[in-house]
Amino acid sequence: MQDELEVVRRLVNDASVRALLKIRDILADKELSDKECFYKIEAIVSLFETLGIYCGERHDF
Repeated sequence: MQDELEVVRRLVNDASVRALLKIRDILADKELSDKECFYKIEAIVSLFETLGIYCGERHDF
């Protein structure tokens, strides 16, 4: 049972990391522009930076 829980934990962690990396890539995409979502995007970028995840230079403070 412990081995199965460890496999599930690793799979969830792996999927979470892949999702975060895809979000980071979207935030770093200089082709995208959406002024209505600016503050929401800034909040996400700030969170990533707090966690030590660099998102590029797509934002201003």
